[in-house]
Amino acid sequence: MSDNYAELITEFPLFDGFTTDGAKRLLSSGEVKHCAAEEVLMKEGDEADFVVLLLTGGLEVFVKRSGTDVVLTQTKPGTITGELAVLCGIPRSASVRAQEPSDVLKWSEEAFRTLLLRDPHLSQRIFSQILRTLVDKERALIDSLITAQRVSTFEK
Repeated sequence: MSDNYAELITEFPLFDGFTTDGAKRLLSSGEVKHCAAEEVLMKEGDEADFVVLLLTGGLEVFVKRSGTDVVLTQTKPGTITGELAVLCGIPRSASVRAQEPSDVLKWSEEAFRTLLLRDPHLSQRIFSQILRTLVDKERALIDSLITAQRVSTFEK
């Protein structure tokens, strides 16, 4: 099964140019975990001590507000999740659960940091992905604030 995951990893855009041997090294530095549908992998507010790479299936990132789950995003295979809290040393800002049966590669905080230090090219890709995500979230927040201001002005 490890060979299948290694081959799969080489097809993810984030790992473009990785060989199967390189992907096997990624696998050996973590643990492949199967998640049942609706299984919660990370909880908002918890200590961030691991990161996951989605191999198969789908994950959704959500927060609970006023007793309701608000889905922030849905991830697809090849996406790393939980990295920002680990890198910043802050508690989880959201929860993550499997939308469907899914397989993830789970790296401890130490293993993830070691991967980043040993492979500057991978580090650059991961940091670029993180920054794009933050910029997208900032744009969405600005858009929602503008919309809210328009609605508020209209209601007056």
